[in-house]
Amino acid sequence: MLRAASRSLLRGAMRQVGRVPFTRKALHALSVASRGAGVAVLRARRVLPDTSWGRRHQDWGRGALTPAALTRELKDAQGTLDFVHLAEAVAVLERGERLARGLAVLTFDESFAATVELALPVLRELGVPATVFVTTGFLDPGVQGVFHGTLWDEAVRCAVEQHAPRPLAVSWIDRVLRTETAAKRRAATRRLLLSLAALDEERLERRLAELFQRTGGTPPCAPLDRMLGRFELAELCKEPLLSFGAHGERHLALANATASALQDEMVRPRELLRRLCGASFADVVSYPFGRSPYVDERAVLAARTAGYRAAFGAEPGVARPGDHLFRLPRLPIGPGSSGIAAYELQGTFDAVDEIVLVASGDRTRLDASLQG
Repeated sequence: MLRAASRSLLRGAMRQVGRVPFTRKALHALSVASRGAGVAVLRARRVLPDTSWGRRHQDWGRGALTPAALTRELKDAQGTLDFVHLAEAVAVLERGERLARGLAVLTFDESFAATVELALPVLRELGVPATVFVTTGFLDPGVQGVFHGTLWDEAVRCAVEQHAPRPLAVSWIDRVLRTETAAKRRAATRRLLLSLAALDEERLERRLAELFQRTGGTPPCAPLDRMLGRFELAELCKEPLLSFGAHGERHLALANATASALQDEMVRPRELLRRLCGASFADVVSYPFGRSPYVDERAVLAARTAGYRAAFGAEPGVARPGDHLFRLPRLPIGPGSSGIAAYELQGTFDAVDEIVLVASGDRTRLDASLQG
């Protein structure tokens, strides 16, 4: 308890200190001198156009980047970090050698067709490679069951928008959800998503079917939400700056999937992407929803067993040689989230964690954390 409190207090103090760029950079430099540099795996969810169409999207200002914002993020990071392909970064982590200079990798967690279309000119202009994590159930239209062209969680958001401004009631939530304002629609969507992500795939499909029935039918897939198809992916695999990883078959929360579904979510995407992408498949996976309670030891074991080289979550952090290759962290970038600032601050946080572990005398935990 005392160790946790000390760690929390120190991290809070460091976060305040880290608001000053000069101080943050100085502290980070001390961390690098002690532990070596790290690999900043930047996690972007999507890119939206800076148009009236893009500004009306529910992710506008809430995790989405514009091409201009993506350009600024990458230019800022290029001043400190060397961008490499994800496969190269994984090889560095596998070797376990101390890094003299930090590396960066850009990843997109969802395979929205619009994201790749908008990001690719930026990547070409700056010479920055990127990895797109592909949810393979959408590569062939018509095989997604109730998901219909986009992620089930995107379909939930669209269903709420479609139903607004009327109150929404479903059998598994014990109160009526309000939808008359944008803020209330966001709250209703969040409540629905939290309840649905905790289900196995069969109950998820049943409740989605009920939701769509109560909101006027399966919502149409908006153009900005459409996922990459098979033929688009085949063309993109020829782009030297792009590589691809797996992001499940149906974007299920893996901790709640049945054993057979968990197998499908790991094995099928790897087999399909190896066949379609060849050398541009990085042989890595990103866990859908990315963190506890949606990712557990079963998911980690399934990723190992399927044969991937490494796996990524959504927990914030900087990867270092010797880290657990199937629990690699990433740093989110988006509105209000600077990748390079997070990278510098994370080095300080890592140093704080080590100080607290050593000061507490808990060498066992420190040794385990270093072994991964």
